[in-house]
Amino acid sequence: MAKKKPDIPRGATPRPVAKPARQWRLPQLNIRWQWLLLPLLLVALVAGMRWGYQSWPVTAIDVSGRLSIWQADEIARQLVWVKGESFFSLDVEKVHRQLQALPLVLQVNVRKRWPGTLDIRLYEDVPVALWNNDQLLSASGMLSAVPAGLETAGLTRMQGSSVQAEQAVRYFRRIQQVLAGNAVRVEQLHITATGAVRTQLNNGWQVEFGRQYFEERVLRLAALLARLPQEKVQAVDLRYGKGAAIRWHQDQEMGS
Repeated sequence: MAKKKPDIPRGATPRPVAKPARQWRLPQLNIRWQWLLLPLLLVALVAGMRWGYQSWPVTAIDVSGRLSIWQADEIARQLVWVKGESFFSLDVEKVHRQLQALPLVLQVNVRKRWPGTLDIRLYEDVPVALWNNDQLLSASGMLSAVPAGLETAGLTRMQGSSVQAEQAVRYFRRIQQVLAGNAVRVEQLHITATGAVRTQLNNGWQVEFGRQYFEERVLRLAALLARLPQEKVQAVDLRYGKGAAIRWHQDQEMGS
């Protein structure tokens, strides 16, 4: 049986149903407020690190090592400009160069120690002689200025050109080694422009070694020291094949 349609009044049209008005809304963003602060935190962190890099000061200088001529407080005074410098930006190479340029400084190690200390380990060279009356000659053959206040009265006097400095140290050491058993040492050593060597010993002997056969002539000198009355000899000339010319205090000469 067919379903009966509802009765619609004749002569009338159905009233349309009103649709609800459309509302425009911004899309919802799922962003937490913490993420908005992240750039600000990063900027603050970078600024803080930059401030610390530039402003964290060096407050102490610790000096140690092998020191005899220099004292630790003297080395620290040489670096008075370091205190107050930034711990992070301080140029340790600049410090190293300054200390390496000091007289008799053989080796320097420089490093930073947190939170504000500059550590310095310094090793001195050994002074051997006063060179040309105005420089120090060290055991490694290096020439340097004479540190203020250094007593040089007990040092051997040496003369020569700067290129002969290392050779002079070798000559000096060999003579000292050979003559050690005779309680004799070198007071003066001179190398001429031609390379000839002459010395003055502390027993008063003036010794001519010449330019050649140095080792042989040093051994010959040791033999003469053992045989001759040292107090009567004024000079010894070793520039002979297998002998020596002796000048006595009485101005007599004889072959040996």
